[in-house]
Amino acid sequence: MSQSTFKRKAHKGFFTRCLQALPSSAEAHDANRITIAFFCLGGLYLLGELSPSDKDRQDWTEWIWSLQSPEGGFAGSPHAPKVQGHLPSTYTALCCLALLGSPMDRLDKPALRRFLKSCQAEDGSFAPTPDTEGMFQNDARMSYCAVVCGTVADSGTEGEGRTGGFNKQKAGEYLRRCQTWEGGFASRPGVVEAQGGMTYCALSSLALLGELKGNTELEEEATRWLSQRQIGGFQGRPGKLEDVCYSFWCGGALAALGHSDLVNEEPNTAFLLNSQSPLGGFGKAPEDYPDPFHSYLALTALAMTPAREQLGLAEIDPVWNLAPEMRDRLLKPVP
Repeated sequence: MSQSTFKRKAHKGFFTRCLQALPSSAEAHDANRITIAFFCLGGLYLLGELSPSDKDRQDWTEWIWSLQSPEGGFAGSPHAPKVQGHLPSTYTALCCLALLGSPMDRLDKPALRRFLKSCQAEDGSFAPTPDTEGMFQNDARMSYCAVVCGTVADSGTEGEGRTGGFNKQKAGEYLRRCQTWEGGFASRPGVVEAQGGMTYCALSSLALLGELKGNTELEEEATRWLSQRQIGGFQGRPGKLEDVCYSFWCGGALAALGHSDLVNEEPNTAFLLNSQSPLGGFGKAPEDYPDPFHSYLALTALAMTPAREQLGLAEIDPVWNLAPEMRDRLLKPVP
């Protein structure tokens, strides 16, 4: 494979444009503006092209810190009715701050722990906000965001203080109950069908909680199910078409299990590269229109392949969905 097959310049332009103004396809997600910013900043970092001016870096950093709620966590957009913490937005805000090189001394860790505790339900699941009614938004995605944020909140804390602010035992038990008869993980217990993104969130959360021990029945069944999702690229569920995002979700889940060796790299890499848009960015599959979500996850998937160095991509920690340097920046103790 030659690097000429990789549209680096076009991808840089795509992410840069999306940072400056949301594409029309993403305008409906303005409440999640911080998440879209993460896809763009993360994509530029993986390309080795994250070099904003000092003014832009300062403006973006101050904007993100302005979204921190006094009650803990971060809002997703300044257009929210009030600055209230939101779990996925808190995860992506922390990732953005790491990518921008902001020190974590402004992070209110005690408030973050209280926020995480207030989001946890009795069954161990997490709601996106403390006042969310009902359980339909409580799923493995929220658990993943909470576990990552709790790990950051615990950095610099020793011994029994490393709780993340929530009940880790219940969180792990809830995630294990999400595993279906197929071997993968569903969004919540009782949902019949497993899905690739939920499987990634559950397994990466369990890895961060220290609950992946190797060679357990849970892990063996999950490994089998994930390896069977390969049809060139990866599909999210049996009978579905391949999608670049699942090359990361399923490939990252296999990495969390220690089984990246089971990825059929050549067809997976070819599928990812064939999904590039002439406009820059990636669609979910060849010929599809690009968007920030699929573009970022396609790059993270390529960063997990043997072609990473040849393509000039930064390394990625699959469990954190961040470069190791960014992960370490989040975990660095604040004096």
